Amino acid sequence: MTNTDVPTTFTATVTVTGDADQTSMESGECTIAGIRVAPNDQLNIFGDSGAGSTRSTLETETIDQNPNGSGTCTYTSHFAAIPANQRSYDLYLHEGFARQSFTSDDLRSGATYVLHSSTPDSDTGN
Repeated sequence: MTNTDVPTTFTATVTVTGDADQTSMESGECTIAGIRVAPNDQLNIFGDSGAGSTRSTLETETIDQNPNGSGTCTYTSHFAAIPANQRSYDLYLHEGFARQSFTSDDLRSGATYVLHSSTPDSDTGN
């Protein structure tokens, strides 16, 4: 058996965070940019070739709740076998959130995926 038969993989823990309009410390759910995010949601990683994809579930790390119910929500997701032969990796949580790209070095050192809307923000004109 050669190295080409079994692709090399690596493990990674990705932090997923976002500023929430609404938080629930009891359930671990947060509404970020109008989209519900909760423990056990699927975080997907897609390699640039399309062949190197994997997924994991979110675990609630911290919810910093403000008096008005908004706050910052942080989740972690542990990946056991990310294919190592990709130039870049796109992380994707839900429809409506922008995808973000990372290198394998980013992922190995503990990448942070910041959740924000994939639609242009009417306030900034972007």
